[in-house]
Amino acid sequence: MTWDDARAALLLVVLAPNLFASLPLARSASRKNFDTAVARDEFTRLRELAGTFGWTLSHEEMADFVFAAAHAEVAFRNALLAPARPFFRITGTGQAWGLFSYPDRFPAQLIVESRPRGGAYQLRFAALDQDADLGAEKLVYRRVRGVYDSNSDKLGATWDPFVSWAAGEVFAADPEAYEVRVQFRRLRTFEPNEADSDQRVEGTRGARVRRRP
Repeated sequence: MTWDDARAALLLVVLAPNLFASLPLARSASRKNFDTAVARDEFTRLRELAGTFGWTLSHEEMADFVFAAAHAEVAFRNALLAPARPFFRITGTGQAWGLFSYPDRFPAQLIVESRPRGGAYQLRFAALDQDADLGAEKLVYRRVRGVYDSNSDKLGATWDPFVSWAAGEVFAADPEAYEVRVQFRRLRTFEPNEADSDQRVEGTRGARVRRRP
């Protein structure tokens, strides 16, 4: 074996596990995740496709089938990568996460509203809304987004401090603002060929109110 052959073999040993780890395969499987709004939307499409081949399934049957397949795939992936994990740990390499692995048709939109004493709430900031951009230069900054985006699906320890900070920004910018409400608005987006081609509000979550000190 020449040095070139040995070097090629070493490169293959290094690259092969990383190439396999970078494949868009599931890292874990949880049955309860298949009952979320996003999963139900996707399973509706799969059930319609399966119906064209005469395979009629309920949501629960489809979810159970996909979960079993995903569970087997996760076990297979973990078994193949197990020998390479010490190498990943020592070298600090590996493929730790997937980017945009699924288009979210139920995105969360940050909403900031304020009202004067005795008045009605007015929209002051809404993500991607050019007509409601109070404090946008800070709220759209990636490090600030990293704080509140992590709370869009499940409220965490950073949510209440963020709300207090955002309310303080509104109070500083608007002396008439007496009360500030911060929350997420859950939207439902549609493809151009669907009947409802616009986005629709599905509900809100995480509403917090702060009053001027």
